[in-house]
Amino acid sequence: MTKGSLFDRQVPKPVSLQTTGLILGPTIFTIMLILGDYQASMSVSAWRAAAVAIWMAIWWATEAIPVAATALLPLILFDALGLATLKESAAPYANPIIYLFLGAFILALGVQRWGLHQRIALMILIRTGTDGRRLVGGFMLIAALLSMWMTNTSTTMMLLPIVLSVIAVIFQQDAVISKKDAQDFQVAMVLGLAYAATIGGMATLVGTPPNALLAAFLEDQYAIQISFFDWLFVGIPLSATLLLSAWLLLTRVVYHVNIAENEQTQ
Repeated sequence: MTKGSLFDRQVPKPVSLQTTGLILGPTIFTIMLILGDYQASMSVSAWRAAAVAIWMAIWWATEAIPVAATALLPLILFDALGLATLKESAAPYANPIIYLFLGAFILALGVQRWGLHQRIALMILIRTGTDGRRLVGGFMLIAALLSMWMTNTSTTMMLLPIVLSVIAVIFQQDAVISKKDAQDFQVAMVLGLAYAATIGGMATLVGTPPNALLAAFLEDQYAIQISFFDWLFVGIPLSATLLLSAWLLLTRVVYHVNIAENEQTQ
């Protein structure tokens, strides 16, 4: 073997997490099916359903295949295992709550596609100026409004780069800000964004998945129907109160934001 051929040999690539999950999911599923006859803690159908759930959880956690494709496994496996017919398995996929989520996701994609979140942020900035407390409140208001119609995580991910950019500009233009004031303002801005996204998600039925899941649970188990406007009637006042309380606590109690308005920064 020549020296060149020795160095030309390729080093084996490590097995990726996705590949591991792709193999591990059906392997554990098969093992659980085999062991199903030797356990007495659960019924056969419950054990098989748990095996399917674990397979799906592994594929979801490792993203072995697209998340949406993993969600379709029950359509095949439940019928094959005798847990439910194909028609029964497919019925939950057409639940009205699913279409409510679909509408919210389409709305969120539209906001991202056309940069509506940036336009709203600019509009708020024009009105709040560069005063530290008003900036924190303005971005909290933006986050809460957007989070009413899309998931909290999506809202935070869209607005975080804008928040960090505003913080950087203020620090560059205003040289008289003390280290403590700068740290308090930065932490209040970032925490305010996260808290406001969570608070805004409480305002509407589509603001966060648990809201719609609760409505579906109450309707299925107790025949209690909660309409979109019924939720708004309670959610809007509650979110507004919590948002104002969070802003006051962040800017006046926990972190004393004392950055005054600066014409150069504006």
